[in-house]
Amino acid sequence: MAVSKFSVAVLLLLAFLFLNGAESQFLCKSSSCNGVSSPDVRFPFRLKNSQDSRCGYQPDFDLFCNNRNQTILNLPNAGDLVVEIIDYRFQRLWINDPDQCFPRRILIDSFNLENSPFIYNYRFDEFTVLNCSYYVQTLPFDRVRKIKCMSGGNHTVINVPNRDLKAVTDFLPSPCKVIATKKLPLTGMELEEGMVVRWSEPACGNCETRGGDCGFKSNSSGEVGCFNLPKSGIPRGAKYGLIIGVGIPGVLFIIGLVCYICGRFKAFARSNRPTSHLSLSLGHQPTFTKAGLDGSTIESFPKTTLGQSRRLPKSNHTTCAICLSEYQSKETIRTIPDCGHFFHAKCIDEWLKLNATCPVCRTSPEDSSCTSTPSQSMSVPTSPQSVASLPHHH
Repeated sequence: MAVSKFSVAVLLLLAFLFLNGAESQFLCKSSSCNGVSSPDVRFPFRLKNSQDSRCGYQPDFDLFCNNRNQTILNLPNAGDLVVEIIDYRFQRLWINDPDQCFPRRILIDSFNLENSPFIYNYRFDEFTVLNCSYYVQTLPFDRVRKIKCMSGGNHTVINVPNRDLKAVTDFLPSPCKVIATKKLPLTGMELEEGMVVRWSEPACGNCETRGGDCGFKSNSSGEVGCFNLPKSGIPRGAKYGLIIGVGIPGVLFIIGLVCYICGRFKAFARSNRPTSHLSLSLGHQPTFTKAGLDGSTIESFPKTTLGQSRRLPKSNHTTCAICLSEYQSKETIRTIPDCGHFFHAKCIDEWLKLNATCPVCRTSPEDSSCTSTPSQSMSVPTSPQSVASLPHHH
């Protein structure tokens, strides 16, 4: 009978706290499309047909799953785009084409971010896209790129900066047809890998950084708040509610718990059992481990300090793929030995503490040790990423 009363008291207390919290905020459980690299979807985004309409900030943040389990964002002037990464802390999206041919989307089809809450984060330069009716094997120009998804066995599509256009056309064996001349973003990566865009409202980045949950303050409110911050005090109004609503039941619960424990002690004493065998099971606390590489492994990766010439291991890679900033003289870069990709040392060090793979090619170092956290993990797509939980390096 004592155990039954104890259980009922605990359930009543939990029910009270749950109902009291439900009236003060409106939060939703995260969801995903269950793909191999599907991002975790939570406020301000909403997964349609899976989450309540109040789980998203506005219709522009609605996502859906296509028949390939890709997470899709539909924009008025850009069509369907695959969302590969959602970086909630720095409020960034990594987007790509569902058929992995983003160059066709941005060069030929209609694509812009007007009338959407998302903006570019790149400098732009003038490019000319050429279609050559023969196979182009190599070109001795650092900034000229083949567009593989638009090329075939008997033709090659290349993307040429206008400043190099004359030199390239003079080098080619025969003229090529101009497909388009456009301003394109200097992303520091191939066009086929997509691009990163940002949003400014709602401003949930600070809440995410502090480990809280961003969401609407109530079912009927349009105001956004930050909830469930770790190690933070209870709001004054909640304190008063707890004192009034839980005071008397709490006292009765404590009295009942003390009586129950005393009764157990007496039962053990009567049976002459040694007190050393008495244990009170108060529940198993899960062990949290951090994903990524340890500090000694990260420090073993080679570092290089750039001189005034800013000569890089790969001359065509001028921008850090994590923070999207160009390399400057006297900056320190670190190289991942298995794949040879390099980044700002500060950027890649923070990345590798949370993820045991290269953010560009997903190569996993041979001596990495990676475990998952039971509370939250970041999905990383198979393509390069700037992503989730990245430091913003200037």
